[in-house]
Amino acid sequence: MLDDPKHEIKGLHLPKRGCDQDQTFADDTTLYLKGSPNNLNKARVIFELFCLAFRVKINWGKSTTIWANKEKKEWELGQEVGLRWIPQGQRVRYLGIQIGFRLPIKANFEKLVFALKKKMIA
Repeated sequence: MLDDPKHEIKGLHLPKRGCDQDQTFADDTTLYLKGSPNNLNKARVIFELFCLAFRVKINWGKSTTIWANKEKKEWELGQEVGLRWIPQGQRVRYLGIQIGFRLPIKANFEKLVFALKKKMIA
């Protein structure tokens, strides 16, 4: 449904990849969406339909959103269900790596180097 043109959900245009909207790994889903209240509400409606159809529930308390844009976000969305917005420069853990907007490159390597050193000493 996210990919169906009739729902008019706008994904991000990524360099050398074209338009990408979502990736799923097991029960984790990442959405790459154009950041506008209208577009995000369309995606939320689809998730609500999916939840009704399959009798599942999204844990909004474990869900996060990253505003990856140079422009300031002038609106809030999802706070009524507990959705967290991660500010620029802060990070969240997803599938074992730290993700965020404008993170220092070393954000993911410090832990890896520490783990490798620990294994080499053991």
